[in-house]
Amino acid sequence: MAAPTTSMIRDALDYQKNPAKFLLHKSCSSGSSIFDINLAGRNMTVMTGTCHDDTCASSKSSCPHRELLKQAMTLPERILSARDAVADVGFLYTLGANNVYRGTDFHKRCIKDYMNENGDFNGGLLNALRESYRVVIEAERFKQQQAGDNSISVDDLLNLVRLATLRAIVDSIEAATAAAAVLPAWISVPLILKPQDYGEIGPWLLKFRQQCDDGSLTLEVASEFVVGLLFAAAKNPAIASAQTLLFLILLGTDEHKSKVQTEAEQLAISSHSSSQPKRDTSTMPMSALRQSCYETLRLTSHSIGALRKVKEEVVLGSGTSHAYKLCPRQVVAVSHIVPSLDQRLWGKDADKYIPSREEWTVERARPDEYKFSTFSQGHHRCPGQSLALQIMELTISILLVDYEVTLQQKKEMVPGVCFERATIAQRKGNVPIYIRSR
Repeated sequence: MAAPTTSMIRDALDYQKNPAKFLLHKSCSSGSSIFDINLAGRNMTVMTGTCHDDTCASSKSSCPHRELLKQAMTLPERILSARDAVADVGFLYTLGANNVYRGTDFHKRCIKDYMNENGDFNGGLLNALRESYRVVIEAERFKQQQAGDNSISVDDLLNLVRLATLRAIVDSIEAATAAAAVLPAWISVPLILKPQDYGEIGPWLLKFRQQCDDGSLTLEVASEFVVGLLFAAAKNPAIASAQTLLFLILLGTDEHKSKVQTEAEQLAISSHSSSQPKRDTSTMPMSALRQSCYETLRLTSHSIGALRKVKEEVVLGSGTSHAYKLCPRQVVAVSHIVPSLDQRLWGKDADKYIPSREEWTVERARPDEYKFSTFSQGHHRCPGQSLALQIMELTISILLVDYEVTLQQKKEMVPGVCFERATIAQRKGNVPIYIRSR
């Protein structure tokens, strides 16, 4: 392989320093929604779906640059492969072939079946998350030898939320296993391992049992899927939850904070009931809490999100002046942060935290998946969007209602947002807090 050139190294260093700024600069300087980057030898063709042509109304669905991205994201797997791209960047080794090539489809079916039946996950999720925070915080309190009514010091808010979210998911799996282990087989098999409805055990274990019974899934593959589920369910939703709380504390207005607090209290009460009816939220006004979640997700979108590997040559926008040819083995990367910060799409305040912006408050102004692309687009749009948003809302509710969270630093000293890792943007350093049970 040829030695890296100065340009390659410079691109890699600039990207590492500030991925969002680097990609925005590349997009502007190239004057195109499609441009190539080389990160120390790894070539990628980046697509943004945005343009820098003043004569083009890029916020409209008819924009040719957006149409190119739409075409790419809806091409079949045999032409533009998400699975092969994910495998090539390392997930084949970290999560295994079953998770890369079969896991996402399995989890998508679990979520779809459960949501069709129940409407949301709130009841079980609230209890699991609430208990997880209690255990994690009490363990920290014990280490610090603090009485129950005193505040404790936590080194990093993001780590606390990640740990509690992961524990909530692991404990749900562990509790079902333990219940089956301590009961006689004649009870545990029909009631625990083969529940009659979702309310007894949850969608994933039920789906595991159904498919293991009919031979379409082995226990070994099911165990691999659990690992993939933990990785997918606990990572970005936990980071986004912590970021939502931080954005609210650091940048939220008093009026918005008050609305969120009221809604958090109502959610904590209403979600506590496991017998609540299925809710149709499609026509409901967006709550202040969800506005905060969406605005935070917009500002912390992946610098490089969706990845595709070209399997067959294809010409995007064939017959137009914007035609672009993709060749086999080419890697296509979709940037989610570039459209999120595009002033042509979001206005001159695109980089500001404004949860009351019309995209979240006015039904007709709601952005499509190419303007607000945090959950990706097309065939491989994130199947866990509804679950992630509910984890975020319930986490914020728990931290606002059950606990009092205060920063240890002055607001201006809190580390800024960092896009360096392949996740929702994190922070450039730890965010230490004090936390006390209410």
